[in-house]
Amino acid sequence: MKFVVVILAGVMTLSGCASFRTTAPGDPIEPINRGIYSFNTTFDHYLFRPIAKGYDFVVPGPIKTGVTNVFQNVSDVQSLVSDALQLKGAKFGDDLGRVMLNTTFGIGGIFDLATPMGIERGNEDIGQTLGYWGIGSGPYLVVPFLGPSSLRDAIGRYGDSQVNPLSYVSSVPVRNSLTGLSVVDARVGLFPAEDLLNQASLDKYTFLRSAYLQRRQSLVLDGKRPKEE
Repeated sequence: MKFVVVILAGVMTLSGCASFRTTAPGDPIEPINRGIYSFNTTFDHYLFRPIAKGYDFVVPGPIKTGVTNVFQNVSDVQSLVSDALQLKGAKFGDDLGRVMLNTTFGIGGIFDLATPMGIERGNEDIGQTLGYWGIGSGPYLVVPFLGPSSLRDAIGRYGDSQVNPLSYVSSVPVRNSLTGLSVVDARVGLFPAEDLLNQASLDKYTFLRSAYLQRRQSLVLDGKRPKEE
């Protein structure tokens, strides 16, 4: 994480020292972002995606589902903090109910019992919390290894890492193994979106940027239309 923060600091310094031509509002450092996007794509093609494909092929379906459920349960714990910071009592109650039910009767989250019961996931994070309180997204960023973001969401990701239960696992090898498994699990979950991206646009960078910013705006507004619309 510290490496990513250093990279972000360098990107912001460069953006202050140089002027870049771009036709895209909100993406003032597009040439740098495209370079990082190209690096991420190459890294993913030759290393990350093959690992995720191997995991997806080797691990039985029920085990993969259990792993995904566990990490979604961890995400629900993180969401509780953002629910509270946004004063969203109903979402806080739903996420608290999900965590308690899935952690106890779902054996640490291996079984997702809350979703079939109609208890919806809050799906909140610190980046959305900052947006909820009126902080703009800032410039669009492509973060090394992590992908699409914005200045606000990059700060939010750091905040999320501080409330991630995995970060408090005392054993470093266990903590790193769980973190790595969560990343691979998340990458497997992106396979359907990857297929859509490959079919949808000739300029994947532009398509991904637009999709990311629109989705984040929708999450901040809880699916409502912006007032100016």
